[in-house]
Amino acid sequence: MRKQADTLFEKADYVSATFSQSSGFRLKRLELLNWGTFDQQVHTVSPEGQSTLLVGQNGSGKSTLVDAILTLLVKPGVRNFNVAAGAKKRERTERTYFEGAFDRNADGDSNGIKTRCLRSKKKHYSVLLACFQNNDDGAAFSLTQVLYWNGQKVDKIYCFSDGDRTITGDFSQLDSSDGILKAIKDRDFKATKSFTEYESWFRKITKVKKKAMDVFNQTVAVKDIENLNEFIRNHMLEPHNWSERLEALLAHFTQLNKAHASLIKVRDQQALLEPVAKHGREYTRFNVKLEKAIRKSQGLDAFFAMKTIDVFEPAFKQFQQSLVEVRERNKSFKQELDRVEEEQRRIKNEIENEGGDRLKMIPLLIDNASSELKRKRERYDLYQSALTRTELNTRVTCESDFQKVQQFISDQRGQLEATIKAYEENRTGLVISRGQVRQEQSELSIELASLERQKGNLPEWSVSLRESICQELGLSEKELPFVAELIAVQENQREWESSIEKVLHSFGLSLLVPDRYYHMVSRHVEQTKLIARGRGQRLIYLRISEHATLQNKADLDPASMLGKLRFKEGHLLLPWVKAELASRFDYRCCESIEEFQQASGLAITLSRHVKTGSKRHDKDDRDQLLNRRNFILGWDNKEKRQQITARIAELEALDQQTSQKIAAIDTDLGAIRNRIHAWDELQAFNDFSEIDWKQHQQAIDDLKAEKTAIEENSDAIQLLREQAAKLSSRREGLESQRDDSIRAESRLEKSIQDAERLILNAGNTINEYKKNDVWEQFRSAFAELESSVDESCFSIESLLPTQDSLRKRLEKEQIVLRKKLDPIEEQLTQAMSKFTKKFPEEADLLPRVAYLDSFLGLRQRIIDEDLPRHTDRFKERLNDTVTREIGLFRAALEKERRNIEDKIETLNLSLRQLDFRDGTYIQLDPQRVKNHSIIEFQRQLRECVEGSFEDSAEANEARFVRIQKLVVKLQDEGHRRWRDKVVDVRNWFDFLANVIDEKTLEQVSSYDDSTGQSGGEKAKLAFTILVAAIAYQYDLDPSEPDEQRFRFVVVDEMFSKVDDQHAEYALKLFRQFGLQLLIVAPLDAKACVTQPFVGNYLHVTKKNNRSEVFQMTAKEFANYVDAADEHRISNSKNNTD
Repeated sequence: MRKQADTLFEKADYVSATFSQSSGFRLKRLELLNWGTFDQQVHTVSPEGQSTLLVGQNGSGKSTLVDAILTLLVKPGVRNFNVAAGAKKRERTERTYFEGAFDRNADGDSNGIKTRCLRSKKKHYSVLLACFQNNDDGAAFSLTQVLYWNGQKVDKIYCFSDGDRTITGDFSQLDSSDGILKAIKDRDFKATKSFTEYESWFRKITKVKKKAMDVFNQTVAVKDIENLNEFIRNHMLEPHNWSERLEALLAHFTQLNKAHASLIKVRDQQALLEPVAKHGREYTRFNVKLEKAIRKSQGLDAFFAMKTIDVFEPAFKQFQQSLVEVRERNKSFKQELDRVEEEQRRIKNEIENEGGDRLKMIPLLIDNASSELKRKRERYDLYQSALTRTELNTRVTCESDFQKVQQFISDQRGQLEATIKAYEENRTGLVISRGQVRQEQSELSIELASLERQKGNLPEWSVSLRESICQELGLSEKELPFVAELIAVQENQREWESSIEKVLHSFGLSLLVPDRYYHMVSRHVEQTKLIARGRGQRLIYLRISEHATLQNKADLDPASMLGKLRFKEGHLLLPWVKAELASRFDYRCCESIEEFQQASGLAITLSRHVKTGSKRHDKDDRDQLLNRRNFILGWDNKEKRQQITARIAELEALDQQTSQKIAAIDTDLGAIRNRIHAWDELQAFNDFSEIDWKQHQQAIDDLKAEKTAIEENSDAIQLLREQAAKLSSRREGLESQRDDSIRAESRLEKSIQDAERLILNAGNTINEYKKNDVWEQFRSAFAELESSVDESCFSIESLLPTQDSLRKRLEKEQIVLRKKLDPIEEQLTQAMSKFTKKFPEEADLLPRVAYLDSFLGLRQRIIDEDLPRHTDRFKERLNDTVTREIGLFRAALEKERRNIEDKIETLNLSLRQLDFRDGTYIQLDPQRVKNHSIIEFQRQLRECVEGSFEDSAEANEARFVRIQKLVVKLQDEGHRRWRDKVVDVRNWFDFLANVIDEKTLEQVSSYDDSTGQSGGEKAKLAFTILVAAIAYQYDLDPSEPDEQRFRFVVVDEMFSKVDDQHAEYALKLFRQFGLQLLIVAPLDAKACVTQPFVGNYLHVTKKNNRSEVFQMTAKEFANYVDAADEHRISNSKNNTD
């Protein structure tokens, strides 16, 4: 069996001390000017393409040379300055190298650390130059970096040139920092201040892969190969700096935390204000009743003063009218009595004169009676004509009939006036109804015209608003769609249409404004009053980023409302609309109430029963929601136009019917008013005697009969005595009527005096109230007082007793209400005190009933403004900011995980080219780490973004708690080691190295950090992996040794802790790929293992804080090592002694 050391190469393959030159770009020369402790002059290292051993004591400047090479080849931020020397991260920087820092010690003046420098005045410039050459064809290029002080910091210029350039020959006399870039370009260099551009020049000529110099950088850092996992993590994989993303996440979480605290505050405020509102409503209910009773008590006297005038003023006038009538009647009685008395005297005289003069008087009396008969007959005809127009089928023939008519009119007038009022109210209602019908006709006609101008179902006002915006801004209406124009209910799902319209109505009326039009549209909306249909309107518009990548839910529930929608495909904003629907409106359509009750999120039923979380439910059966004419979704309005046309026809018929009813009422009102006018004419007759023509007819007939009797009867005296008896009876009747009328006159005079006194007092009371500006205040209670008393109580007889009775009733009511109000007020102030104690910052609120409106106003503001605003802000920062940030962070970590897996896969491709043992090769197997901290961190990350589509308050709160738990731990400096561990994706893997039989492809053995293999075995494994990584990134193929590729590698103390056998194995691997090595090692015998593989020796020394590098032969190197060993042995013996 072959020895392990000879697996790849035979002993005969070793090269001599002078290593033969190979193809590819190799380091020919490195030059430094004013770099670290290499001061004042140009210092040169000349490997001339050969592998080189660089030795020197610790602190002599070896690492300074290595860091110069790293500066030339590795991008800032990635390179590992002075790693091999064990320096801290910030101990060595480009600035310390530029200034020539050589010592750090305590500063007694400032109690800090003071750095001593060779070039602290910064008036110089520093230059690093490396020339790489392909010795096969002589092709060469030079990389140069020039560092100078720009007044605030060290600035740098990156240079590239084909051919062999030098510092002395090409970078002398660069005096002005202002023009240094131009000066370098004038010297035939490509020059830039961008490392990326500089790196592209290098990669173009060397054909290395993008990460080649990262591997180069890692290779320099490899010096201890004890742990396979740590070797791969630290040297084969690049660390990723997550600080910026973590800082952004923590900053966003701070904002989220503040938004959550604000939301919790307003929720707590609302919770404490709910008892205030509850007791406040109860207090207000009873207090309103109390205030109403007080207001009625306060307004009682004013009300009855007004009622006194209302009742007694018409009575006063009626009393006066009646008094005039009574006095006229008394006058008529007197005149009639005087006539009767005169007639009695005449009869008496005639009896005495035996009737001789009577025949002479009768014709005169007949003429007088005929004249009165004619006058009263005409008056009677007028009266009877008016009576006929009242539709009373009666004739007045006596005083009793006359009084019945007058009483009937008095009794019926109020009823007929009430009838007129009812007719007028009915007519007014019909006129208003007809106006509403005509208004709806007009609106529907406008709506129909609007629908004919569009294809959708939008209301006219929204179309008009958009038209004005587009006309003003010169935009197409298609560029500003409403959401409703892009979505519709599927034809086979029409039974769900009213429910879907309910939940999407507000969203559907939202105008979508692409981001490119946002500024012009928002400015126009701000500066323009939104008017449509002659009144102000409300417009909701949404700013939409056309490049937003909103993610829809992957799996759509078959019962989801979204599955019942169809979309207007092809519109640029439709993807956003779909995503928004999925995010905010993913309602479950429940066929039964049981399914609805069991649903945990958003849910609706066919009967518009809506659930938005576990608590809030809403059912809406208002007519306008069921009317399809009010539906807005969709882009085909044919059905809606048909419905509106049918409705207009219905309204026209209703308009005609209403007009006919109004005309009928007008006819009836005309007839009633004619009847009242006839009553007015009848009431103009004050007494039956004005129309009693029959008494005069009777008198004429009596006179004629008397004349005949006198003429025919000779017994004149007997006839005259009979007449005298009749006159006496007539006189007695008239005197009795006169006495009744006189008593009625006295009663009327007293009633007039009483009414006048009451009216005067009431008027004085009202004037006093008006003078004190309380009349209008008292008047506000009149309607309530009116409704508290029966109409029949407002009469002359009942008015004053009613006032006293009502006063006592109101006083009793106030006492009862105050007893109920006191405990409610105490509960209310206690609830207010709880709020003010919890939130003392609300200093303008005091726990008093007087502040109830302020408490309720604050509650309403919290419900209407603060709670929605803080909820939206919390949700926005939770979902759109922090959850998205965590999602991006998790995605970035997962991407980094996949990148690592890809890198290992790529590395495995190179490892397949390298024999590990006879007929075997190594394959790395990245396995998920079983570390609890990392697994738990991954779980927490996943849970922070899970359920982000569920938008209920409970789900958001639960997600916030999960995020808070994770972010607070990430934020805590006490968990910094944990944070650095779990976010470093390299730690997510444990690596196995499987040995594979290249013929059978079966696994022969496996290595990991727990299998207990020797340090040498681990080193061999690590060297194999390292060389494979370099070969892949440098794009080297052992089968094509003449191919031009970059061949330079630096290893710093790599073999210091490895036995010679495995160090030799590693050096052979490097040689197999034709790599030029710069091997950095301490000056000891261990370095001798490299001698068969190097062709150059460099020795770095330091004197007076300045470093120099010297070239040595192999013999000089061997002597130097022997002398160093003897010196160490001597020192060891002296220490023992």
